Amino acid sequence: SSGINAEYGTEDDILWFNLVKSEWKYAKYVQDRILEQSWQSFKKLYLIMDEAQLIFSVNPLKGIEYLQDHRILSEDASDIALYLHTTEKLRKEELCNYLLQHRPDVLEDYVKLEDYSNQSVLPNVLRNFLTKFPAKQCNLDKEQLGLLLIKFSLRYSECNPQAGLSQDIVYNICCSLMLLGYDFTHPLIKNKMSKREFIRNTREVTPGVSNDYLGHMYDNIYLIGPVVR
Repeated sequence: SSGINAEYGTEDDILWFNLVKSEWKYAKYVQDRILEQSWQSFKKLYLIMDEAQLIFSVNPLKGIEYLQDHRILSEDASDIALYLHTTEKLRKEELCNYLLQHRPDVLEDYVKLEDYSNQSVLPNVLRNFLTKFPAKQCNLDKEQLGLLLIKFSLRYSECNPQAGLSQDIVYNICCSLMLLGYDFTHPLIKNKMSKREFIRNTREVTPGVSNDYLGHMYDNIYLIGPVVR
């Protein structure tokens, strides 16, 4: 803050800039870039960031363009992904719309920002990931959900090499977990899948994975609920 005070000279600027960083974590990562610009005041910066978030909730493309026009955000996919990943108040419907319909390249960088290191309970990790893209709320179709599972599976495999699970294995387990959750919750399915059936069906597409591991996957869905909300 002393550097800011020396350059801008007012306590108000320091307070406003700290407020910007508390509301938008993205600003912490690009602080040097922001400070290089000649802001009339950091209150103006706050108002621009706030306005961009409001615009994003109506039109995601325009919201991102607004930040780029004000030189807060670059056109680089990884920079956009960082803003989206660290801005918690963005509406999930518009986030899904932007990443899945307009910028799948940004989605790839977005998922790379997820850290699943040493998170061994796969259903919990998948469940948490999919809360960012709620299927019903975002009206996701099978193709979009499949794309999310592909990106997630690669990232989970990269973060947990000690687990010995390839991307394909993780993807197939995720698909089985989704089907199991559907089976458990659909009111028209009277005969629910047993643990033995789940293990038998999943083992066919997950060579090398133990029955005990698959059994724990089944128990997680049975006790906690489906991975897709």
